[in-house]
Amino acid sequence: MQQFSGERLSKLGYWRVGGPMEDFALVESVEELVELYPKIRWILGNGSNLLAPDQGLAGLTVRLSLKETEWLPGDRLRAGAGLLNTVLLSRVSRQGLCGLASLAGVPGTVGGAVAMNAGTALGEVAEVLEAVEGVDARGFRSIPREELPMHYREGGLPEGFVVTAAIFRLRREGLEEERQKVNHHLQRRMATQPLDLPSCGSVFRNPPGDHAGRLIESVGLKGWRSGGACISERHANFIVNTGDATANDVMSCIRTAWERVRDHAGVVLVPEVRVLGDWPVEVWPLV
Repeated sequence: MQQFSGERLSKLGYWRVGGPMEDFALVESVEELVELYPKIRWILGNGSNLLAPDQGLAGLTVRLSLKETEWLPGDRLRAGAGLLNTVLLSRVSRQGLCGLASLAGVPGTVGGAVAMNAGTALGEVAEVLEAVEGVDARGFRSIPREELPMHYREGGLPEGFVVTAAIFRLRREGLEEERQKVNHHLQRRMATQPLDLPSCGSVFRNPPGDHAGRLIESVGLKGWRSGGACISERHANFIVNTGDATANDVMSCIRTAWERVRDHAGVVLVPEVRVLGDWPVEVWPLV
């Protein structure tokens, strides 16, 4: 276990914003996580979809460095929660297996993907998840997929449960077809999303039958700026750091989009981004 004091979130998060963490630990085993669990206030994945305040985070923040993979009988794979989704996909493909196309182009780690039931137009994690392993106040335990009420962008994990690994059921048939779909998806993503600037990916979930980006664009917010943060001209459900944004700048864009769509389109968007830390209710009422 490695411990630090004053490590800045701006070095870890994809938005490149956020202040110092009072205490920060890089956890390298399940045993270390069990030991620290009662003291933990915040959990970080790879920082791909989180926003924390400019003043930083008080208390103990933990990041998991659990990146091991283990092949199990029947084309099943146990993957550590700290493993990058891109690395997971590469290892699966090299084994001639498929089934995880839902993670193509999704930044972050296995733990975050399971916790939010990550997915794309190609599917979602829930479709191939067999079980999730992790730690909560009861200690270490494994939960079968059928006991998790997973749905769109919701992993259904128990309160306080920290994922340490996931077991996936993969398959051999359809590999080339899946590769073609993934390549098409990634090409479209590169053409339509602002991947050249720091962002967290999609800020809001798509409401039923519609798209958050379309709604934000419909209320005239493409290109709207707050300081160094901007609602992307390329895709309105992306907020980008143009170079010197603060966490407050990003939050201002999030709140403006949320309020404008609510007031003018009659839709209350649900954030996909994880908002950590202590924010005044007048700044963000959904924390």
